Amino acid sequence: MISKVKAYLKDIWNDKIKRATLLIFFIAPFVSYTIAEALNQRSVTKFFQFVIGSPVTFLLNYIIVLFTLSFTLLLRKRIAPMLLISCIWIGFGVANFMLKTYRETPFSANDLRMATSVMGIMNKYLSGPMGIFLIALIVLAIGTVIFLWIKLPKYAPKINYIWNLALIVLIGIITVGSANIGIATGSLSTKFPNLSIAYQQYGFAYCFANSVVNVGVKKPKEYSEETIQKITEKLNQAEDRPVEEAETPNIIFLQLESFFDVNKVKDLELSQEATPIFNQLKKDYPSGFLSVNNVGYGTANTEFEMMTGMNLEDFGPGEFPYKTILTETTCESLAYVLRDYGYTSHVIHNNNAAFYSRNQVLRNLGFNSFTSVEFMNPTEYTPLDWVKDSILTGEIMDVLNSTEDQDYIYTISVQGHGSYPTYQILEEPLITVSGIEDEERRNQFEYYVNQIKEMDDFIGELTQTLENFEEDTILVMYGDHLPSLELTEEELTNGNLYQTEYIIWSNFGFEMPDEDLETFQIYPRILQKLGIDQGVINRFHRIYQNDKNYLSSLKTLEYDMLYGDQYAFDGTNPYVATDMQMGTYPVVIESVEVVESPQFFFPSTANESGEPETEMETFIPGDTSQYYLVKGQYFSPFSFVYINDQRCETQFVDRNTLLVKASEVQNLDSFTIKQLWKARYVVNTSEEYIYIATNEETIPDAQQDGTTEEQQTENSTTE
Repeated sequence: MISKVKAYLKDIWNDKIKRATLLIFFIAPFVSYTIAEALNQRSVTKFFQFVIGSPVTFLLNYIIVLFTLSFTLLLRKRIAPMLLISCIWIGFGVANFMLKTYRETPFSANDLRMATSVMGIMNKYLSGPMGIFLIALIVLAIGTVIFLWIKLPKYAPKINYIWNLALIVLIGIITVGSANIGIATGSLSTKFPNLSIAYQQYGFAYCFANSVVNVGVKKPKEYSEETIQKITEKLNQAEDRPVEEAETPNIIFLQLESFFDVNKVKDLELSQEATPIFNQLKKDYPSGFLSVNNVGYGTANTEFEMMTGMNLEDFGPGEFPYKTILTETTCESLAYVLRDYGYTSHVIHNNNAAFYSRNQVLRNLGFNSFTSVEFMNPTEYTPLDWVKDSILTGEIMDVLNSTEDQDYIYTISVQGHGSYPTYQILEEPLITVSGIEDEERRNQFEYYVNQIKEMDDFIGELTQTLENFEEDTILVMYGDHLPSLELTEEELTNGNLYQTEYIIWSNFGFEMPDEDLETFQIYPRILQKLGIDQGVINRFHRIYQNDKNYLSSLKTLEYDMLYGDQYAFDGTNPYVATDMQMGTYPVVIESVEVVESPQFFFPSTANESGEPETEMETFIPGDTSQYYLVKGQYFSPFSFVYINDQRCETQFVDRNTLLVKASEVQNLDSFTIKQLWKARYVVNTSEEYIYIATNEETIPDAQQDGTTEEQQTENSTTE
């Protein structure tokens, strides 16, 4: 056997192509991983400290990258694929470096799962030249690999597939075995409470690979029907309050993007306080620190814990359940629990509906309606093209007024979103910043504090409006995570990057103790006070909150409900996905009539950020196009008219009127309205309207040129 191995190796070394392939097989992954790890450690010094301080961990990371190259042993042409895989690892390393720069949290497999969502906002993170540069690098790398594939000869005319498959399996066994030894000895871990620290401690390749294979809640050793029965029996023995005796106010969650009290940054000095309203409310209402799972990003994970009462630490490292298990199944949530008490559940978000797949996932969380920005009429944007949060007050009140019974509203803000510009973007900032020497970072803080000042003003406006609202209402406000400002624990007075703050405001004197809570504990604490006892998870938190097995039993229950045999539900999931309505009210066409050609036409467009824009089009004599006035309800600048499923140039006039340019319409032609993001992604389609022509179809004088009265006044003033 030994002689055969020697002969095999000698044959490889004596053949120029085989020798080059062998060297590349071992050297390329070493080079690519070294580059990726140096970018992960963010400095050459820290990289060498990692190599010298954890040589075994470094070797394991190298073996992981080597294993990904081993599959090329099944190909006759190997060098080009080996280099391609190595380039991919370098690309992952670059992506990791950039994401840690922009959002504080490293790159994981979940970012690939969210690729379609992220692409929609990449322009807000990368400048045009940087984007072009990265695309050019990718094209160059692919072109080089293709060139090598064509030019380089084959490894051998014939491949011993059995031998090579055995070699791949052997490398795989070594990889898994080494990882298991590392986990057993404590030098590695599969639990990453702090993802950034884990990446630096365990290495980029290991942590990224872990995010690929370690998804969902792993089956606990103690999981069985008997274990779940013991938990549910304890829940059933607790005395519950009758449904009709529970208090049922409106419940609103307001998740504030990247919002926190900047007074907690030690050396930061402001010309005036950024969040005076929020800070005063902390003193007047129940409040405390809120433990979250991410820094700089991860809004959807904060939502998940808030909505479900489940602990995200029980899932895979860096996982987004919105992109994994919740795409497949329903999940017990606050929306489902409150349904039994007569509540209607809504989500409001002043960003596009498809981000984090919310337009699909929220159905599996029991929501009845979802109002995203495509159903709003935003007029104010930040310099980074995020819709300002002030629009949310009106949207919340519209939802409250849309039903006669109680409402549960989950509101997701967006104004405080990064990344924050390193150059001075605000010409006359309301708040100026000092105490930070680095000019670029000072510019970032200055932009950020001025945005959260406006968010604080919005909080004041919303609470004042709700104070005057006739229905009892609870408003839970909190930051979803800290901003991506490269903060360190040493810079914060509370010394914790994973703490924001919450306030439980009400207009009827709702009382709760001040206490620091985990995100997944908020809604059960509120429902406990209201006497709302339904829901397995809700009751679990109430009964087990002081139990020594609280967290381990919660994990077992989570596994059973989402991945196991659902013993907690007697074997059958009782929750059915909702037929969720997009928009607070459905978009409806009520009439269509032909109108004379306007002097000016302002067709709707959208820039790369999704911000609605218009382009003026002057009527040209001899144009054979027809113009139609579409009347209805709940239109927005994101509404586009389709005739027989063909998109037409559409002008948004007001919430009840659209002006359309089209070829001549025939009787019984079909009209629909689609809400589009960036004028190309369909979010919703209205019910079909069948056109029937009338003898006289006119347009009011004030709209003869397709403009509103305000636009006409502005035009005449300009002239």
